Amino acid sequence: MTHAKKFLFASCSIVCTLILTGAGCTTTPTDVPPTAPAQNPPVQTQPAPVVAPSPMPSVPAQPAPAASAQSVTIQNFAFNPATLTVKKGTTVTWTNNDPMPHQIKSAAFNSNPLSNGQSFSFTFDQTGTFDYSCAIHPSMQGVIVVE
Repeated sequence: MTHAKKFLFASCSIVCTLILTGAGCTTTPTDVPPTAPAQNPPVQTQPAPVVAPSPMPSVPAQPAPAASAQSVTIQNFAFNPATLTVKKGTTVTWTNNDPMPHQIKSAAFNSNPLSNGQSFSFTFDQTGTFDYSCAIHPSMQGVIVVE
């Protein structure tokens, strides 16, 4: 091999080495594969013991509890429903859906004036028939029957 060929071969070898190793570069070469992360040793697990399910005790069917809340809507200057029958201990809630205020008036209960969206509740602890009306608009009338 001639001296010129040896020099050329050595120069190419050095350039190729610099390119492949990224020597003198300020960025990491993109053709070098990343190193693999360290592998953790496999975790030894033991199977869970098999437990036979215990029989569930049978529960007798229970009757549904009596309703404890009912509602009356105030809309279009009327109580809906106009007559509501409930069980003793039931709480009745009146909700005003009219743009005008309403005030519930009865011998047994009275509300403050209710603006649109406001509600009033009363729990009926005694049986009987309870007539009520709107204190502002007396033509609005309703009845709660408590059994």
